[in-house]
Amino acid sequence: MVVLEKELHLQTLKKPIYEYANQLINKINNRVGNSYYNYVEEHKLLIECFCGETEIEDVFELKNKIEVNLSQVPKFSILVDIQENTDKPYHKMNDAFIEFYSKSELTLKIDSIAIVTNTPNQVVNTILFIDDLKEVFDIPIRVFSSLEPAINWLHSDVSIDKIKSMLEDFKNTIVLK
Repeated sequence: MVVLEKELHLQTLKKPIYEYANQLINKINNRVGNSYYNYVEEHKLLIECFCGETEIEDVFELKNKIEVNLSQVPKFSILVDIQENTDKPYHKMNDAFIEFYSKSELTLKIDSIAIVTNTPNQVVNTILFIDDLKEVFDIPIRVFSSLEPAINWLHSDVSIDKIKSMLEDFKNTIVLK
């Protein structure tokens, strides 16, 4: 909370305080632990970001929030940024995600998923997850090493600068473990 208050204080010189208060409230509402999401309605794009160590319970809580908030959205794509995630891969987490997605109505609304990674371990764990997920769902999923090709593959015309700004705003408000 101190980081958010500091950010609010620093930003009030540039924009009216109510604008930043609303932005910070949205950051808090769209954040659980080191997990964050933002839905860009005009581009039908859900952006998820996972940084540092994430607790599986926090991720499921975030996913539940997403499901509630996007219940009226017919179809969308997902951009997942795990570049700064430091979780150690383990099979039980992948199994838990598969089970979660199998029970979630959100899965029926997903057009495609692009996952942006940064390390070889993230790539391997993501590919294992994709292989497991493809046995249950027929959703196009690809792994990328940077944001721009991921956005292009999703056929989104959202500005790469807008995406980077959203992700940086989130990453600047968390304390990595």
